[in-house]
Amino acid sequence: MFTRYADVLSNLPSYSKNIFRKDYFSWLVGQVKGWGKFSYGLILFNLVLQIIALLQSFQSAPLLSIVSFIGGNLSVACVVGISNKSGIQGWLGLTSAICIASVGFMAGNYATAWEQIGYILFLDLFCILDPKWNDDIKAEKFNSWLEWVFYGIFFLVAWGIVYSIFRLTNDPRVFLDSLNLAMAITGSLLELNRKREQYFVWTALSVITIALWLQTMLQGDGNFALIFSYGIFFFNDMYAFFSSKGWFRDQNK
Repeated sequence: MFTRYADVLSNLPSYSKNIFRKDYFSWLVGQVKGWGKFSYGLILFNLVLQIIALLQSFQSAPLLSIVSFIGGNLSVACVVGISNKSGIQGWLGLTSAICIASVGFMAGNYATAWEQIGYILFLDLFCILDPKWNDDIKAEKFNSWLEWVFYGIFFLVAWGIVYSIFRLTNDPRVFLDSLNLAMAITGSLLELNRKREQYFVWTALSVITIALWLQTMLQGDGNFALIFSYGIFFFNDMYAFFSSKGWFRDQNK
């Protein structure tokens, strides 16, 4: 389960050199080519929604609105990149996580903020460095029911730890916030290991996070930009499940 972390950390000097090669930027640009039409449509549709949200909320909270706009667009590009097995997703995830974490802290939605910091430390940086996420990315699947058990145990342990920590704070949504973060941690581990089963977690997480931000909106904080983004995430999850280029299709055909 944790071999990719060990591999990247033990080969950090050599793997780090990869991002300083001469053709790295042009390679990144090439990573956005060849995606499915539905994926490009999601990015464009999200951009329109983000512009609407920006115009509606800019006057009351200009800084929050601009950061949400940037983070919302980059985060959608990131998850679309993941569903298309694109190496650029690590950088898109890193930059979007910085924006969304900032919005989360400003809006008092600490679960989402720490979730994004977790993505940076345990997913985005490793995906940027890991050669298995940079060249000819292949989806893997669970080989036995024991893997479900191992990841299930990991989720329960993560949830227990996060729940215990959140109880020590003034978080008004301890149960939902801790569940949200534990699922994000589990999904990140599955993604780094390139397991297609990650999309069962991402789909559930999309639904829960939409509920979380709706509750935040009702309490007077946040805006529609990130709710739109997580709605797009859900449709992107469906693309990963059912598209001919998705994670659940035979790659040898």
